[in-house]
Amino acid sequence: MDEIIHQPLRLKIMAALTATPGEPLEFKRLKAATDATDGNLGRQLQTLAEAGYITVIKDYANNRPRTRAQLTPTGESAFANHVDYLGKLLRGI
Repeated sequence: MDEIIHQPLRLKIMAALTATPGEPLEFKRLKAATDATDGNLGRQLQTLAEAGYITVIKDYANNRPRTRAQLTPTGESAFANHVDYLGKLLRGI
């Protein structure tokens, strides 16, 4: 079990990012997908970034600040391993 990914909101974030491989997701889209508050989502993104599972991209679009997140290869591997662990747990292995 991956303690970092196992937390429910971080699991949702990782699942959303896995569903769009190679494509960064905007903060607003992640917020809608996870039903999180701004502060909680920001904190969980920071935790995932510190673990090396995601990259947080801060830039500007149309002169407005924009925050996006993208899965790293380390994050892809960690998520796949965690999903495998959960599958084994559900199958009683």
